[in-house]
Amino acid sequence: MELRNRATRVVYGKVLPQLVRARIRNDGRPVIIAHHITNRCMCKCASCLWRNNDWEDVPTAEVERFYRQARQLGFVALAVTGGEPFLRRDLGRLMYCAKRELGMGVMVFTTGWFLDRRMDEVLPSVDLLIVSVDSAQAERHDQIRGLDGLFDRMVAGVEQVRRRYPRVSVHLNCCLQQGTPAEIDALIALADDLGVRISFDVITELRHGEGESFTETDVGLSPTELVHTCAGLRDRKRGGSPIINSARYFDYFAQGSCGYRCHMPKMMMYVDGRGNIEDCLDLDHPIANYREMPLAEIMELPRFRQLRVDAEGCSSCNSPTMVDLSFLWEKPWSLARRGGISLG
Repeated sequence: MELRNRATRVVYGKVLPQLVRARIRNDGRPVIIAHHITNRCMCKCASCLWRNNDWEDVPTAEVERFYRQARQLGFVALAVTGGEPFLRRDLGRLMYCAKRELGMGVMVFTTGWFLDRRMDEVLPSVDLLIVSVDSAQAERHDQIRGLDGLFDRMVAGVEQVRRRYPRVSVHLNCCLQQGTPAEIDALIALADDLGVRISFDVITELRHGEGESFTETDVGLSPTELVHTCAGLRDRKRGGSPIINSARYFDYFAQGSCGYRCHMPKMMMYVDGRGNIEDCLDLDHPIANYREMPLAEIMELPRFRQLRVDAEGCSSCNSPTMVDLSFLWEKPWSLARRGGISLG
């Protein structure tokens, strides 16, 4: 198989081999950091479960120390999200540390608002850039995000990145929410026009909190509309549209979301903007904080290890990060199959 872009080379060269080894070891030691590097954001998306503009970011030196500890413990990739990561003035320095100094694969999620002014600082140390898009119509996209002018800046930023940093893989990501189904064709056309691929993320509205699960949003699709929309996206994927998700991801929802076995904690460690190592089954009670305890000790805590077992009984997350990668954990070779995840 031709490894067509930088992100594909990172996945096949660094991440996938380590995932296979982790699966064989079965010791509950993940190899990817999913880092909410800040929870601050200037957008006001109704579907967002992570924005908190009152939380202070962890200082630069402490984040760098955390990344170094993680690399020594076998972590090979870093997925940086937010909030809006570009709100951190030190983002370029931190990505340089992860990519250039530590040799980790680096993925960054962004709204695209700051791309035009900060790409030269950050993108030399990035393998994959995921840019959020919620509508192919500028006015509607900006309304959903609560930020006037965002769509035009996002599109202009993606075009500049494609010209100036052709080695950086750029993908769009769209949250499937009320109103999105009518725009599927236009969103895929937008990705085509920009020369990139696009993923579709079924909104997760249920998060696990203290005592019981609780709902944060009500902007998702109805069950009937979700089935119809995902069946259509599955067919578009199989027909050759530039869609990242696997056909199996869409088939899961098209068949009524009967549940999957979550393996994400075996692969990824989730960290919030305050340095907390998250317990995805009890978000009100983090496992520990890397500012207060060395990562090596955190990974030996009973709860850190037990989460890898307990998560197998949960299927409340709808994100392709959780669903597709859990399928990938069970069948790593499926990445190379037709209809699988398409990075290139």
